[in-house]
Amino acid sequence: MYLSRLGDGSDPNDGIYAMLDGVLALAVDEFQMGCCRGLSAEVKEDCAAVRDYGRGIPLENVVWATSGISVGMGANPKDVTIPPVKVTNALSIDFYVASYRDGECSWAKYSKGNLLEKGIEKTTEDNGTYIKFVPDPDVFPGYAFQEGIVKEILQSVAGQNKGLSISLNGAIVPDSF
Repeated sequence: MYLSRLGDGSDPNDGIYAMLDGVLALAVDEFQMGCCRGLSAEVKEDCAAVRDYGRGIPLENVVWATSGISVGMGANPKDVTIPPVKVTNALSIDFYVASYRDGECSWAKYSKGNLLEKGIEKTTEDNGTYIKFVPDPDVFPGYAFQEGIVKEILQSVAGQNKGLSISLNGAIVPDSF
């Protein structure tokens, strides 16, 4: 994951949107594997959330999938990769993930990549994953998510993934169906 600039949210290249892209990538991967029927995004000035309706992260892997470092399987055994959602977690003052699978929910809460709480409980939610994050204001001073920029990002995702239903703050994003 590359942050071309930190920014305050007024430019589509600002880091908070790269963080959102990292979360959206999970839902898009599920869709591209034929396992996700749609996603919904919500943004406020200080936070963003994405709920997909895919398979959900395996319950026992929620913490592993969203924090820490993953060792790459490339030619060089010293290669280290950090998936975008893990970077988003590390750069967030508040990060929450919940995975819903077959009547159970595995969840975790973090701050700046540090695990605060985790648990597993029963649920009636449809399968999928929910991630909500608040970027760290020490890293992104004065930032605010701009709904218009987020809508453009989601329209681009929809255009590249025909058939993926996407909503933003409760409204269907054009070009998604």
